[in-house]
Amino acid sequence: TTSETTPTTTTTTSSTSKTSLSMSEQNENKSSLPVFLDPGTKGGAVVLSLLLFIIPIIGYNVAVGVFGVDEIEAGRDIGVGFTVFTMILWGASYIFRVATKDMTYAKQLKDYEDAVIAKRLEELDEDEVQALVEEIDRDQF
Repeated sequence: TTSETTPTTTTTTSSTSKTSLSMSEQNENKSSLPVFLDPGTKGGAVVLSLLLFIIPIIGYNVAVGVFGVDEIEAGRDIGVGFTVFTMILWGASYIFRVATKDMTYAKQLKDYEDAVIAKRLEELDEDEVQALVEEIDRDQF
């Protein structure tokens, strides 16, 4: 008995390219911060909330205990200062997200556009896809 082996060829499908596209997008969204400090995670949100709760209390105790400021005056000043500080910080973060287009609508629009392009690429014949790849390669060099 002789055994024959037939060579097999593998072709890359658009589902594979979708998978690699989604994986590359996930890698881009990774934060360099530890999980408990990243405000995009539950742990980071809890830690940030605790810090934002504790810092004014510590500031109040330092103002009253160390510097001898009147309790009512210290509470009012710290309350107003903390409110103004957080509003400016929130406004700055909003302006930054708008400037970098890091908003929900912009992300959803990009995801939709990527899905439309992927669907159109699926519908193309292999010859048309190869021609597009060659054209892109030509344009890049």
